[in-house]
Amino acid sequence: MKVRDFMKADVINIETRTSIMEAQNIMRTKNIKRLPVMKKDKLIGLVTKHMLLEASPSSGTTLSIYELNYLLSKMTVDDIMVKDPITIPPDYPVETVIWLGKKHGVAAFPVVEDGKLVGIITEHDIAGVLSKVLGLESEGARITVKGLGNKLGKLKEIIGVLDDHATPLLSIITIPRKKKGDWIIVLRVLSSEAEGIVKDLEKKGLKVTDVN
Repeated sequence: MKVRDFMKADVINIETRTSIMEAQNIMRTKNIKRLPVMKKDKLIGLVTKHMLLEASPSSGTTLSIYELNYLLSKMTVDDIMVKDPITIPPDYPVETVIWLGKKHGVAAFPVVEDGKLVGIITEHDIAGVLSKVLGLESEGARITVKGLGNKLGKLKEIIGVLDDHATPLLSIITIPRKKKGDWIIVLRVLSSEAEGIVKDLEKKGLKVTDVN
């Protein structure tokens, strides 16, 4: 899974001289939360809805509405933007983007190729990717198997049980437990009735702890 397959390619962007009021209006009308900031077709910054709100005077100010509007019309995104935001190439794996987001506390990445802005990918896009990968968009059952120890070879037996029941596997996740060398497996299967599958898994000596 590459970033280019899930990023938004038609990126709305603004220039450094764009006023805060204009940037707020663009975000409101386009229903977006971030705007890349450009200078001579080069990405130099990123401004978010949160930054714009923080830049606006508080409701407790003694300034009149006219004075507020005047101040905001004079402030530009260049005054508040994140300069030189972290960017990624379109051929990055989505998994790497998830790791980078967690590492840097970043919820969106401009996508740059050959020095040009070609897209943007956000936490919302990544959530959509995970939803598809995990089979969450399809109706089915989730089966949790614990206590495998280091016997991940049991996966072959699990797949065999699903084959016996002619049940498609939507996703499978292996999760290391705190106990070293032990694993949890979470299966999502395309079946509304998982009782028979669970019984056969238990016959194989597997411990099924949760079905929903």
